[in-house]
Amino acid sequence: MTQSIIEQLTKLTQDLLWMSEADYPWEVVSYNCPNITPGKLLEQSNLPSDTAVETVSIERFFAPALREQSWHNEEERATRIRYQELFNFLNEQLNDLRVYRCGEVEIDVYVLGTVEDKTVGLKTTVVET
Repeated sequence: MTQSIIEQLTKLTQDLLWMSEADYPWEVVSYNCPNITPGKLLEQSNLPSDTAVETVSIERFFAPALREQSWHNEEERATRIRYQELFNFLNEQLNDLRVYRCGEVEIDVYVLGTVEDKTVGLKTTVVET
């Protein structure tokens, strides 16, 4: 089950970039613990233990990517649809979904949930100056 979710996440995020001041790709991540805490996440990600971690809801994080805009061109509409499919898949397949924002300015973002006895999800980078 976990492997098929990882494969599907890989497929859903292929060539999909998260837009911020710099655009970054998605990377599928998996940890061998069911309930990852901010401290465990920093440790697993080799980030300093004093890195600032903010937790936000998946709805809040994905809201800009899911919002339909009248000025969207065909490519932007297609990207929005892909993000809607990704959002739906995450909500359907993973439990206890959380978004962790680690750091400041160049922020590592982890969208994580649990399946079986693992934490699975996605990582990207957001630049906010």
